[in-house]
Parts: sequence; structure tokens; C-alpha cells
Amino acid sequence: MRRRNNKVNVFLSDDEKFILKRDSSKLNLSQSEYIRNLIIGYEVKNTKVKEETKNSIDEYIIEKIFKTLEENINCLIKVKNKFHYLGYFEDERAIGTKIEVLKTQNREIKECLSSIINDKDNAN
Repeated sequence: MRRRNNKVNVFLSDDEKFILKRDSSKLNLSQSEYIRNLIIGYEVKNTKVKEETKNSIDEYIIEKIFKTLEENINCLIKVKNKFHYLGYFEDERAIGTKIEVLKTQNREIKECLSSIINDKDNAN
């Protein structure tokens, strides 16, 4: 039987969500465990529990753009398949072309993110 039966939904800004992910990761805790510890009064010490390996806010934004672009590509693929099913072949080809452009942009963003992370690692 579940020990915790009360679900709580909380809305966070992008910055607050980034901080929650970063700080819970530093302590090797899930976000839920981290929040529960804060509620019961556990004082989070800023000791070096784990090396700071999490992304800077700029890298976080790039990752978010990357993920959003992937979601848009997947959505367009569904629309393209629907056009094919309905017999709108010219529209299907046009969307297919756009999908390829977005995939190229997605690869470029991924490469950019990788080079930023590698440059950061090499600097340390």
C-alpha cells in the first residue's frame, strides 16, 4: 500500500524548474525526495556532494529548444502521414521538405550543444 496518498501539483517558472533539477541532481535525489526533504525542514547544505556537471542556463535553454524542435518534427510527421492517407500528395511532399529542413536544424543544434559541453569540459 502506498505511504503517500496526497498528490500536489506545483507550477514553476523555467528558472525555478532549472534550479529544482540542478539542486536535486547535486544531492542525487529525485525532485520529489528533494521537495519532501525541504518540507520536513532538512537544510540543504551547499557542500560539494557531486561535481557541478549540470548545464548552465544557456545550455538548458538550448536543450529546451532542441526538445521542442523534436516535438514539432514528430507532429509534422503525423500531419504528413495524414495528408498521404487523404491523398494530398503535393502537400505531403511540401511537409516532407519542411521536416528535412527541421531535422537538419535539429542536428546543428545538437552539434552546437555538444561542442559547448565539450568546450566547458576541456576548460575545467
